[in-house]
Amino acid sequence: MKKINADAGMIRIPLIDGDSCTLCGACVAECPKRHLSISNGAVRINTGECMLCSHCYCVCPSDSISFDPKSLRELSFQEIKPAARMTCGPAEAGRIAAAIHSRRSIRKYGKKQPSGKIISDLLEIAVSAPSGSNRQQWEFIVVSGREKVMELAMKIRDFFIAMNRIADNPVSLALSFLFAGKKLFNYKKNHIESVKMALQEFERGNDLLFHGAPSLLVIHGPIDGSTPLEDSVLASYNIVLIAHSIGLGTCYIGYAVESINRSKKIKRDLGIPPGNRVHVVLSLGYPVKKHIRRALRKPYPSNWV
Repeated sequence: MKKINADAGMIRIPLIDGDSCTLCGACVAECPKRHLSISNGAVRINTGECMLCSHCYCVCPSDSISFDPKSLRELSFQEIKPAARMTCGPAEAGRIAAAIHSRRSIRKYGKKQPSGKIISDLLEIAVSAPSGSNRQQWEFIVVSGREKVMELAMKIRDFFIAMNRIADNPVSLALSFLFAGKKLFNYKKNHIESVKMALQEFERGNDLLFHGAPSLLVIHGPIDGSTPLEDSVLASYNIVLIAHSIGLGTCYIGYAVESINRSKKIKRDLGIPPGNRVHVVLSLGYPVKKHIRRALRKPYPSNWV
């Protein structure tokens, strides 16, 4: 197969098979960066950097477009078996809506550990999420095993003990205003009592932070880019929905996000680079109880203009 427009020194470009290309123009019309054009009887790659969205590959009817595997690859699943093609229609939409509506945050897990293959599949599906400018700069940490989960919980416990000590000291609280603004004041007003209660329960052997989960998923990444937080949240919700569909439960752990980001030691222990920020911490495991009906929701405002 003859490849044209392939520069060995530039792997961030589509590789186009000139023998099978029909010059239909689908790739040219689809490219969000106007990176492709047709001239002199061939698809040409214009100047500029390809964002590796692979839309050209997705729409090519003659299967004439590929990418260097160092730049892009097919997702690989071990336990979950995605259908070859997405079927559309009311029935499929109903199944998706049922999965979304029936998902709940799980705060009580059994001891069974999700397999490594299942967790790997969840990470694969996570990176199917959209990201700002297709940056895909999310990074994942898997905390696997109840013992390791509790090791992290102990470090977070120590962080909040130190935080409460500062917040309960009037002098330290006043001085913190000079460096952190109202953050510590707001913590003392809105969260310190619930944190103290959780710490007391922790000493009694009750895990109110990770809810007895046997695994955790931590999603972090650089703070630059257009939407780093949103990118990680979208990736995490792919995990949440697929996990629910195969009988696993998840819960977003906001206290863990805050403490890890504020503790250089915890970040270092987890192997998170100093320039990265944790955006999501998910507990993961098998729910103790099964919800038998869908949750009710609050009324919401809606303004159509």
